[in-house]
Amino acid sequence: MFIVEGCGEKAFAPLSLTADGKALSELDSNEEWLNAALGGGASLPGRLKVNCRVTTRIRGIRVLSSGQRSVEYEAYASNDEKVLIKALRRHEPDNAEHLVLDYLTEKNFRWSPQLLCSVLFDGAPYLLITKFIEGLPAATEYVSSSFTRSVESTKALGSNIGKTLVDLHATLLECDAAWCRPEPISENDIRSWLRRLSWRAAWLREKAPHMLPSHDRALLSEAADSLEELAGDLEPLAERLMGTPKMRIHGDLHLYQVMKDSNDNVYFIDFGGEPYKTPASRLEKEPAVRDLAALARSLDYAGMMGEQLRTGGSLLQVTSWPPEDLLTWESETFKVILDSYVSEANSRGLGNLYDGIGALFFWLVERASYEAVYEIAARTGYHYVPLNALLRYRDGNDRLVSLIRSLA
Repeated sequence: MFIVEGCGEKAFAPLSLTADGKALSELDSNEEWLNAALGGGASLPGRLKVNCRVTTRIRGIRVLSSGQRSVEYEAYASNDEKVLIKALRRHEPDNAEHLVLDYLTEKNFRWSPQLLCSVLFDGAPYLLITKFIEGLPAATEYVSSSFTRSVESTKALGSNIGKTLVDLHATLLECDAAWCRPEPISENDIRSWLRRLSWRAAWLREKAPHMLPSHDRALLSEAADSLEELAGDLEPLAERLMGTPKMRIHGDLHLYQVMKDSNDNVYFIDFGGEPYKTPASRLEKEPAVRDLAALARSLDYAGMMGEQLRTGGSLLQVTSWPPEDLLTWESETFKVILDSYVSEANSRGLGNLYDGIGALFFWLVERASYEAVYEIAARTGYHYVPLNALLRYRDGNDRLVSLIRSLA
């Protein structure tokens, strides 16, 4: 069994019986099968497409993490170099991660995983093997910082994130392949992005109530109302994007996708884009400032998690009545990232990267609407964070919104 289908999705199920015939095991955790696959000898002729920069054999496979969307293994290549094997569990032809990593590796971009091998199955990425990045997610530092409301403790990190993001965007801006080539934003793009908001508001009202406990339904209804009101107000803001560049961006840049090593270097990982991006496609190009909006939203998550640790309250409690000093912390920590990004872009003559900065509030709301759908559809339990954010954004009760609206 390799592919299963259901609920409108295809999933990888690389399973085989163990030698004793009593249990199932995952093929990609088996060194013999994996090396045969990389060498073109796996028993799926014509369906696996293998692209390796160097010939290598994998040994010492060990599971690092396992989730609904992927399994990650630590292993070693034949030259004793430590590698990460990302085995995807969703068959998604609109996942361009292999293309992005291949391009960035070709361009010697230092701050992302260096791609060694990619394996596609029926046109969708299945295995990605990269050099291993030693480090910790930036989210851990921001959660701790929010606990103490210390902007200073993450100032150097935030500045580095802003500068490194410019470096990423500058590299992607030079890409000339069809999947990544920058293009001017059209009226059709703007209408499509506005439709995301109305579609998601309808989804929150019609579909989400069947996926959550009844006590969440009042919040869902109010969040849907808020998103509809915001969508109407945001149309003139979105129209300011007309003619500015859209391009290949990271596409899902939250603080768990930002790694910091022992030398304070920052790396961006997981370029697969947003799962459950409905009604959009992950292949769509967007303006660079959308990655900034995703970081701003991620700071809200970090802040609420820190507040949970500080107070012992539930996520519903801390997101419903966040203290003013926490919202101030979110705004000030984002300003560090934003100022660093703008300064670095200016110093490199790349002001076109933030041509859409005046529409950043549109993207903040759009990202929150995506998060609401994702958290509910994936049943993570974190839906209170974006739902309550939408209420604050509508009412203007948010310091971060005040900062971002001042850019318009």
